[in-house]
Amino acid sequence: MTSTRWDETWHRLQEWTNGQAPSERLAAQLLLADGYQAVDPSHPLGGRDGGKDILCTKDGLRCLAAVYFPRGQQEFTKIKNKFQEDLRKAEAQEPPVDRFLFVTNQELRLAERQELKELSRIQVEPYHLERITALLDSPEMQTVRSQFLGIEDEPSDGRGGRGGDAYASGARAAAMGG
Repeated sequence: MTSTRWDETWHRLQEWTNGQAPSERLAAQLLLADGYQAVDPSHPLGGRDGGKDILCTKDGLRCLAAVYFPRGQQEFTKIKNKFQEDLRKAEAQEPPVDRFLFVTNQELRLAERQELKELSRIQVEPYHLERITALLDSPEMQTVRSQFLGIEDEPSDGRGGRGGDAYASGARAAAMGG
């Protein structure tokens, strides 16, 4: 499916209808693309994971990711409650985790991100709607964007687009295409 919207990725993420399993698998791909290693999803198809949607490492730190992809923008209070619920589970892990990753399709303002970070005694790294969109819209993520969002890029043979409709009449006429 080809899209003509410049912000199609953002819209498909925000109006997520694919369920929990694909959101956890998408989150794993995002973390891999952002330099996380040993990315280990727990139970994306369902099952008790003890609050560990994904375990991974980066910069020598042990990290735990929680994934929250509801449909449509939620009130910050609801997002914060989900964050705190997942954070409590992350902080209770043995062995302890060094960084908590909150991967969500929700818009989070700068002040809201800071508020979430201040709720924790461990390092917090929010992956919010704009950050995820930026990652997915990078050329390296084209296949992932296609797989999880159904957004296909137009094939290119290097010749550019279709061009416009130009015409010229008269000896000194000029034509402009678009």
